[in-house]
Amino acid sequence: MILIENIHPTKVLQLGLAAFALIALSCQNESRNNASGALQEDPASEIATDMGAPLPALPYIAVFDDESEQLVAEKNADFDRTSLTADALTLALRTNYPEIGLEVDRISNDTLFVRIVDASYLTQQMGASGSPVYIMEATYAFTELPDIAVAHFDF
Repeated sequence: MILIENIHPTKVLQLGLAAFALIALSCQNESRNNASGALQEDPASEIATDMGAPLPALPYIAVFDDESEQLVAEKNADFDRTSLTADALTLALRTNYPEIGLEVDRISNDTLFVRIVDASYLTQQMGASGSPVYIMEATYAFTELPDIAVAHFDF
């Protein structure tokens, strides 16, 4: 058995520094190594490869106006007006918001009746502005249809 008293003080200091260096180097944060590798990749290309075709466009997009601090609807320049049918708009909304079960129930006079089968995602999981954005985009989309002035939502 080696007693610490018999070891030269500089050897103890060297051994202590070596142990400290070993512990300090072994406790590196792995996220730092992962972050440096992730910075080299282009996130846009990663998203583009994961997604197949682009999402179908809606006639209007809900945008937050900094001056008025309100949501406003802006015309979507990418929207193709030749696809302006209730079925095409329903498909676009279902594709853009797959968690919300949207169904067109019926059309009566100038009103389109829409049913959201399970509103729990819309009302509880989309955040403070998510549901108003969805309702705004859906309402503006459906009221772009000829002879439709009102979109009535049933939950």
